[in-house]
Formats: sequence, C-alpha cells, structure tokens
Amino acid sequence: MTQRKISLFLMSILLLAGCVEGKHYEATVQRTWPANGIRRISLREIDGTIRVEAGAPNEISLVAHVDSRGVAPNESKENKGYFLSSIEGDSLVLGRHEGHSVRIQIPFFNSPRLVVDYELRVPPATQMTLRTVNGEIRTIGIDGETTASTVNGGIDLETAGQNEISARTVNGHVRAKFNSAFQGAKLNTVNGSVEAVLPASASFACELSQVNGDFEASFPLNIHSYPGSRRVSGDVNGGRFPLRITTVNGDIQVATGNMLRVPAAPSIPRPPALTAPSQPPAPPAPGAPPAPTAD
Repeated sequence: MTQRKISLFLMSILLLAGCVEGKHYEATVQRTWPANGIRRISLREIDGTIRVEAGAPNEISLVAHVDSRGVAPNESKENKGYFLSSIEGDSLVLGRHEGHSVRIQIPFFNSPRLVVDYELRVPPATQMTLRTVNGEIRTIGIDGETTASTVNGGIDLETAGQNEISARTVNGHVRAKFNSAFQGAKLNTVNGSVEAVLPASASFACELSQVNGDFEASFPLNIHSYPGSRRVSGDVNGGRFPLRITTVNGDIQVATGNMLRVPAAPSIPRPPALTAPSQPPAPPAPGAPPAPTAD
C-alpha cells in the first residue's frame, strides 16, 4: 500500500511538472559573410519562415528571429546555439536538421518549442535550396536556380526567370512570377492554389493536372479531361522549356505579366467651371429735360 502511494505521488509530480510551460525566450541573431566564392545557399529549418531578397553582390547577410519556449540561448555557441552555419566548398549551409532539435509530443506534457524565422539578403545570382516543415517561403529578386519546399505553408517566388525553379508544398498555395524570361518551372501542392505569371514572350511546354478546382489561362492550351482529374497541355511560343503544375484541391492560373496588374482607377471628370449668371441689360438713362425758351 505504501509503495502504491509513493508511485501515485511521483506520478502527480511528473504530471504537474509537465503541465508547466517552460520559460519564454526571444533572441535575434545577425550574421554576415563575404559573398566571394559562395555560389549556393542551403537552408533547412523545422519550424519557421524563410524570406530571401536580392541584396549587394559582395555580401550575404542574415537576420534570424528566434522564439522559444524552454530553450535558452547559449551565448558561448555560434548563433546562440539555436541553429547551425558552415561554409562547405562553394556553399553556405544554414539551419537546423531534424537530428539537431527533435520535439516529441507527449499528452499532458509540454515539450520545448523553438521557432526560427530567417531573413536573408544575398547576391541575385545565388543558387538557393530552401526547406522548412512548418512555415512559409518567399523570395524576391533571386535569379539563381531555386528549389523551395515546405509542408505547412505557402510559397511565393519572384524572379527574373533566368534559371529554372521548383516549388513544392502540401498545405498551402504556390505563386511564381517570372519578370522578364522563363527557363522552366515545377510547381506542386496538394491543398492550395497555383499561380504562374510569365512574360508574354515565354516559350514553354505546359502540363497541368488538378482534381478539384478551376482553371484559367491567358495562353492557348488544350484541355483533356479524364475520370477523376483534369489535365491541360499545350506548347506556347515554340514550347522550349517545361512548365509542370500539379494540385489536388485548388485553382490553377497561368497568366501573362500584365494580366494580374491592378487596373488604374478611372479618372473622375472635372465638373464644369461655374460662370456668374448673366445680368439683365441696364435700362437706358433718362433724357435731359428740354431747355426753357425765352419770351
């Protein structure tokens, strides 16, 4: 009986300890590297968003925003111990791998939580490999070959279109905009819409596949329907580069660069100028009385 009471007491202590949330920490990590000799960047995260913008041609800069519960910063470690960074040949490798920080969810217990959001500024021609599990990915002005993948989150890529891109998610949209050229793209999701905006001069062989959703294109394409799915194919401007789009539950839109522009607001006509009302003509002045005559 005593042994049973001790076991119940210890179990209660463990449950109470597990229900208490760990201490909350916030931190910012800022890093810079010379871009000379670095052609590729590989970033792998578990929980966090990734944003990459074109920057100076000679420098790579990083600002990482950390939000953690129960994971204190370690000032003696690189990046305060929250993620890894290393230069391997011509590649800069960043982020966390699953073996670096594993979260095990146990009912009634609060495990440590760690979210790292990355903001990168890189030379425009840098090749990018971006991966996360829970978070969005966005690039602006990156012209190097780009591969982006996530599980829970949307993907937005904007590029000049000088190299091929690939984007894949499970729960989220995929949007890709090619500002001046097109060299090929693979855009895939399961639950979400897909939008591709290409210049009117783009030469591509299009293959689109969806199950549930609407389809819209500003290019001439052939539509083939099959039981349980819809497939669209066609060559545009000679069909030089592949455009592969797949979704299960979502709309697909393939547009030219000017199709999605917000139209300018119509000009409001200026009201006519107000003129003063005309005045009636003044009555003629009375004539002078005749001069008196002498007798």
